[in-house]
Amino acid sequence: MKAFIESLSLTSGAIVIVVLSVIVAWILCSVVPVPPRWRWIWALIVPFGLAYCLYWSPVWLGADASGYDVWKFLGIGGWFFAGFFPSAVVVWILEKRRAK
Repeated sequence: MKAFIESLSLTSGAIVIVVLSVIVAWILCSVVPVPPRWRWIWALIVPFGLAYCLYWSPVWLGADASGYDVWKFLGIGGWFFAGFFPSAVVVWILEKRRAK
């Protein structure tokens, strides 16, 4: 698992984050009963949490943290923005559908 995660580039990691963010945001907005305002927070929390966990998981699995610490803003930030916009679109679509 560690080797697979370490082999992810910025692009392939972003694709993983996009797919997971859309799926998790869809499930949370459909299943968890929260006020409509709070659903938009899923579009922020989900991609950030996934990007953070995916980025730091090799370190948690035993890799040297020094190389990861230098690139954390680019890795986590890039993956977050890659997942944020599709998640926001999913929340927006679900809100429009719910309004009808």
